[in-house]
Amino acid sequence: MTASPVNRIQILYNAQHPPYLYGAVHIVGGSLQNQWWEKPFVVSKKMSNGEEIVYGTVKAILKKISSQFDRLEKFNIETQAALEIKGVEPVITTSNTSTLPESEITSQILDEQDRLIEEILSMISVNIRILSEIFPNKLKAYKVDVYDYDGGQVGSIELSKVTDLLVHNRYMVIRDTRIVDLFSDENFMAGQPQMGLQIDFNEYLDEVQKAIGGLTVKDLISRLWGITKKISTSSNIRDIIFLTQNLYALGESLVGTEPIHSGPLKTILDRVASKHLDAMYPKSQELKSIEAIVTVTFTTPSFYLEPDIDSKQIRIQTQVNGQTETLVMDYEDFFSELSQASGSRKLYTRPVS
Repeated sequence: MTASPVNRIQILYNAQHPPYLYGAVHIVGGSLQNQWWEKPFVVSKKMSNGEEIVYGTVKAILKKISSQFDRLEKFNIETQAALEIKGVEPVITTSNTSTLPESEITSQILDEQDRLIEEILSMISVNIRILSEIFPNKLKAYKVDVYDYDGGQVGSIELSKVTDLLVHNRYMVIRDTRIVDLFSDENFMAGQPQMGLQIDFNEYLDEVQKAIGGLTVKDLISRLWGITKKISTSSNIRDIIFLTQNLYALGESLVGTEPIHSGPLKTILDRVASKHLDAMYPKSQELKSIEAIVTVTFTTPSFYLEPDIDSKQIRIQTQVNGQTETLVMDYEDFFSELSQASGSRKLYTRPVS
């Protein structure tokens, strides 16, 4: 008699070391004699404001990018206030643009602006590069114009390629809001070996905003769907962690101000409402139908890959009226329903300050 194969990937969670939530991957590959533990990893951190940061997720990447826009806005507000205190007003030029008159405060501000632009450029570009690896076809469409020394457009460069140049850069100058002469040991902007090439920082930011604003829940679902389809006990630990983390945090992108008309969460809420109505109005011959409004409160759902890899199921878990509710679905049905219900939502919307 041959024992049935056992193929399991189970994540065990440990919340005993706040503010961090740890996870450890336990794998059984084919038989109980072939099992092992991976070293623990940090799933998330509970911030002082109550927010949970889930590491290694697309949403965390988008938040990092968004935070750079916040830094720039804060700098602009503080700069404007400093100029007003000193009585310095911008000068409108004939081309309908504004410049700052020469002064000590102006020089200080421009120096700070150059440093800030370089920092923001580096932080955004690195994370855009990561997104381009996760969504290669989606990010290729976003490019920024490249200008020559005289300001004429000579080509364009993909957002992710800016990172390549930054990481390996041999030379770069931040001048006003232009990134000038950025080149690596092998490549120049627009692929042209000449000096004077430049991109406009504000144009770069505009394209970044379009790129992150164009990512939808469906884009991430498609990525997770593909990984789940191929997942096995021999999968690379990087794929296992990526799937685990992004499933865990996916619920945040599904719950918003819009009504929930379909999908796995709707199934759970309908089930709770049905139980409530059954308890309040037991079925009888006299009571054939009834209309009622049932109000519930629920937490953001979390999604988990069920340990049995052969069955490939997803577990949905949420708190409804203080009670834990769970629904287990085949992964194909889960992703299909989720895509139809919430696929068109933006993956991340920058909070309104």
